[in-house]
Amino acid sequence: MSLYTRWSFMCISIAVAVFIFAAESHAGEWPQFRGPNGSGIAEESSPPVSWGIESGENIKWSAEIPGLAHSSPVVWGDRVFVTTAVSDDDDPELKVGLYGDIKPVEGDGVHRFVVMALDVKTGEVVWTETAHEGVPKVKRHPKATHANSSPATDGKHVVGFFGSEGLYCYDVDGDLLWSKDFGVLDSGFFMVKTAQWGFASSPIIHDGAV
Repeated sequence: MSLYTRWSFMCISIAVAVFIFAAESHAGEWPQFRGPNGSGIAEESSPPVSWGIESGENIKWSAEIPGLAHSSPVVWGDRVFVTTAVSDDDDPELKVGLYGDIKPVEGDGVHRFVVMALDVKTGEVVWTETAHEGVPKVKRHPKATHANSSPATDGKHVVGFFGSEGLYCYDVDGDLLWSKDFGVLDSGFFMVKTAQWGFASSPIIHDGAV
């Protein structure tokens, strides 16, 4: 499994540890969740088997990403693309670990649903675009975020999906090409209608279609 699938953006302004291996070649592109073919396998690559954020072992760079997100980064050419949901709450709730409470987060407030591009060599932010801003239409589980779906790219387009907040397609320079509103996508527990898990299905791009 590629190291890219291990990345999670789980708290406000966390440091994203970036492992760059074979990103210079077409064989190293990681265009969607779990990479090429959705297999989680990076062909023709030799990723490190150990690393340390504090020590800097096998870390090329790190970058601060605001907001809460469980989406994975995708990589094409010299760009890393990520999504995140930035709340107007300075300390949004995120609970991890084992516990039995399935009550959704209440009063989540206004969010900015953001797509970002970073330079694959330096980690510098190339562009940041707010796809949508408003109070989320569906609540989330305390373990989840409003940016669970990983983006997708084909090297020309970058697609960010935020569930009930819509699907957004940018070019690689950050210009919005189109968007699609699917209405409210309820990802609740069918046995407990008030429980909400949060939308998480990630898009793919294939043969000119999303």
